[in-house]
Amino acid sequence: MRREELRRRIAVRPNSVRFAELRRLLVAYGFTAREGAGGHVVFARGADRLTMPFRRGTMLATYVRQALALTEGEDR
Repeated sequence: MRREELRRRIAVRPNSVRFAELRRLLVAYGFTAREGAGGHVVFARGADRLTMPFRRGTMLATYVRQALALTEGEDR
């Protein structure tokens, strides 16, 4: 699936996104993932950083919105 399509699908339903989907989106946009303290994962790309807890089930919408903001406007 193209990253633009994945981003669009996630943006349509920010309250029902799984961790794996969000990870796939961020990696597609050039972020690297590393394990942080406890149950957190840190995604980094240059100066951009996003720390998210690993959650079973769905992610909180605030993390989804932050990920979408970091990938906004990069599909051109």
